[in-house]
Amino acid sequence: MFPSSFFRLLSFPGLNLRRSADRRLGQIRTAMLTLLEASGGHRVQRIAQRVRFADDLEALWYLRQDLMSALAEIDGEHVAQRRMKQINRLFKGGLPQTMGPRVHHRFTV
Repeated sequence: MFPSSFFRLLSFPGLNLRRSADRRLGQIRTAMLTLLEASGGHRVQRIAQRVRFADDLEALWYLRQDLMSALAEIDGEHVAQRRMKQINRLFKGGLPQTMGPRVHHRFTV
């Protein structure tokens, strides 16, 4: 009984949040790398390396544009957009609202 209560005292409240963030980071990283695996070339390898070494969700968020460009060159823009929607969903709830995908509205006069 002593060891379990001792370890419970040592646990920090934010530890579970950190594990959850690390898990989400790993899921997004894996999803992005999976999209790049089917492609080759120096540019794709460079993007994959940057994705592997991104150290937080914000860094991965900003790498989406590079990923989108690479996918559009290979598979076309329509296919790339559809694949990126899946990636965007993974970020939901993990970033500040101001960093989410923007909805563009047409201006009406």
